[in-house]
Amino acid sequence: MSFKKHLIISTLIRVFLIYYGEVQDSLSDVQYTDVDYRVVTDGANHVLALGSPFKRHTYRYTPLLAYLVLPNLLVHPSFGKFIFSLFDILIGVLIKWILLNCYRSNKISIETKLLKLETLNNRNKYLIKRKNEILNSNNEALPPKYIRMAEISAYCWLYNPLTMIIATRGNGDCVSCSLVLLSIYFLLKNEQTIVQYFVAGLFLGLSIHFRLYPIGFCLAFYLATQNRTLEKWHDIVRSILKPNPKQIALVLGTVVALGSTSALFYWLYGYQFIYESMLYHLVRKDTRHNFSLYFYLQYLSSTFDVTVLEKVLTFLPQLILILMLTVRYGQHRQTLSFGLFAIAFVMVTYNPVVTSQYFVWFLSLLPLCVKNFRNIGIRKAVFIPVMWFISQGGWLLPAYLLEFKGWNTFEFIWIQSIVFFFSNVLILQMLISNYDIAYNYKID
Repeated sequence: MSFKKHLIISTLIRVFLIYYGEVQDSLSDVQYTDVDYRVVTDGANHVLALGSPFKRHTYRYTPLLAYLVLPNLLVHPSFGKFIFSLFDILIGVLIKWILLNCYRSNKISIETKLLKLETLNNRNKYLIKRKNEILNSNNEALPPKYIRMAEISAYCWLYNPLTMIIATRGNGDCVSCSLVLLSIYFLLKNEQTIVQYFVAGLFLGLSIHFRLYPIGFCLAFYLATQNRTLEKWHDIVRSILKPNPKQIALVLGTVVALGSTSALFYWLYGYQFIYESMLYHLVRKDTRHNFSLYFYLQYLSSTFDVTVLEKVLTFLPQLILILMLTVRYGQHRQTLSFGLFAIAFVMVTYNPVVTSQYFVWFLSLLPLCVKNFRNIGIRKAVFIPVMWFISQGGWLLPAYLLEFKGWNTFEFIWIQSIVFFFSNVLILQMLISNYDIAYNYKID
């Protein structure tokens, strides 16, 4: 079956889920539609009345999201879900494009080195034949097995039930995820022109405007544009302080996109935009149940002010891990995708607030690394997702009893949050230990 047919099938599944959600919302107390979707729609209603979306209590997103779902009020209440589903499908397409581009880049690099080998002379008939094949071939052409691998990786996203449900419930995180993948696509393109890095920066800046989490990717993007590997810390600092033209273009694009959108909405909506869409997420205390290890601490201290020391101690572990992962995997174009996945995984696992829609931050990057886990074995390949879903299920039961039955299950939720946290730590350790950069393009 062709990739286009898979796109059609996955699109139809999402359309079915949207209509199924309409039925469940009308019949069940457990609503299929995400509560944030209703908040964003209410914000769009204020925008339509030429007001501010932040007049809607708990609207804490970019105003662009409210503009994006204006058809909810003009066409159909579920129109925004179709928009988010299209972005969800776009992520699958981008995964294939990025992987094909990476394979082509590795192919060209390997064959260029092969042509320079001194052994390519009249003494070796095979090498003479291989040299002529390379010289007469199209550098952009790939063997079918690599195209197939790129498509299989895309299917890991397109047919992922969790991500399909999150998008069709009306969550807009797929927009920021698609912008992150667009920035990766342009960053890793083979041409490596200044304009290409500027465009990558534009998409990175836009993704930060939509969601703050891509800030954690900035240093990895920056280091990946250098032409050499830096092993010592003072060399890394020197590289940061003395950027090359590619890095300047990347930073300039990021600043232009983030700065222009922020300036525009600050002019329209004032300080309220800065606080609600950005600053609030840095001081947020979610006393409602969520997956975070810090949930119960925040619940018990909900009547106290957050101290600077508390915020530092909360964010310090993930900042250290992000820095270590960036230095380890962010300096190489070949390992950048896995580095970004690991960084996103750490940010979600260690975040003070963790909800299910945050999972798409790293799930959208995981398919880019599938090809590098060939040594993981069938047992671990089954064990990892099973453990992850079971640890979530153990949390969902007491959360359901609290939310819909009114039972006091806070301590049980906290215990399951601890289990979920250590499950994630174990999963990341297993993925890092089984990651193998060798599984890229190889000369047959």
